[in-house]
Amino acid sequence: MTQSPQHRYWRVLCLFALLAPLMTQANPSLFAIQKSPELEGFAIDLKATEEDVIRAVQDVVEDQMIHGTSVYAREDNLTEAESATSSAYYGAWQGPGHVFYKIRRGALSPKHFKNPNDMGTITVRYVVQAVSANRTHLQIDAVFVEDAMHKVHPSDTTVETSEFAEINAHLLQIHKEEQQTAELVKQRQKDDEARAAAKVRDQELARLNSAEASLRDLQARAHQLRHDVEVKVKNPNTELKAAPFQRAAKLQSLTEGTEVVIEIITPYWYGVETDQGQRGWLRQDQVEPLP
Repeated sequence: MTQSPQHRYWRVLCLFALLAPLMTQANPSLFAIQKSPELEGFAIDLKATEEDVIRAVQDVVEDQMIHGTSVYAREDNLTEAESATSSAYYGAWQGPGHVFYKIRRGALSPKHFKNPNDMGTITVRYVVQAVSANRTHLQIDAVFVEDAMHKVHPSDTTVETSEFAEINAHLLQIHKEEQQTAELVKQRQKDDEARAAAKVRDQELARLNSAEASLRDLQARAHQLRHDVEVKVKNPNTELKAAPFQRAAKLQSLTEGTEVVIEIITPYWYGVETDQGQRGWLRQDQVEPLP
């Protein structure tokens, strides 16, 4: 049966549509994706360390959502996305910094990509590069590539800006946590300093109390020693002798209650000194302890 040219054309076209995925798997170079010159992307310099920006980007890369697009009218974001270390569309990253990818396969005509009309794959690329110690450049690109014809549909930047909004929210949370940590560390340092100062005060107070206790002890011992070496004359007109025997010469007469200091002790006599500095001897039975 002879087929018309138009009929043969449609048969070839249908066969091509059926074999294209298999041919792509067998030799991807046959259907190399042509990058679109219309890609816009999103770039910004952030006042943050590269480490903090990477942490925020990784949080968003792993959240399993493509923000700013959807395939159903009642949904705001597209779920079931996966983080990736490479991208078939963007190829190997050759520039400086760090690159991350998030991919959503099987997306049907997603919103905010230019003129999509088939099922395909959304790829979001994030490039993080330090500009200075506290300044970091962030580049976000998003593209939708059809599975069958590999037609490229760039984002209208809604996806990039929505992804950035999520990254910025995570970055603000990271900064908040860092600030809280810094405040906790500062408060802990203040508490440690206060405890150290209190410990020093306690030690000084303990030393002061110990010194005062030692002083009181010395005063008590001095009082006891004074009590032990000082006596008073029991009777009026008691003779202070020049030597420790009864017939020794009298130096002076002491009135009752006169206090003297014992300097020498013998079995029966005390060598004493009066408050005027007069030294002499008194019998032990002539004096009595101070009260």
